[in-house]
Amino acid sequence: MIENIELEKCTSCGICDDVCPADVIHMEPAPIQAPINGLTRTKLLPVIKFREHCITCFSCEIFCPEQIVDVHPSVKNRPRPW
Repeated sequence: MIENIELEKCTSCGICDDVCPADVIHMEPAPIQAPINGLTRTKLLPVIKFREHCITCFSCEIFCPEQIVDVHPSVKNRPRPW
C-alpha cells in the first residue's frame, strides 16, 4: 500500500499519476511562495486520494525519477497453525 510521498523533493512531473492503474494518486494545485511579495504561484503536487484502492503494484515507486514515493506491501494477519 502506498505510504508516503516526499512533497518537498517533488518536481511535479506527474509520472506517478500517469502510471497508477488504480487511480490512487492525483495531481492537485498547491500554492507556493513567490519571490515577489503579493504574488502567489501554484505548483501541481501529487496527493494520495484513495489509499485504500492501492493494489501495491509499485509502479509509482519504480517510475518516479526522484525516488520519493514509498510503497509497502500490505501483509494481512494469517491464522497460525496452532
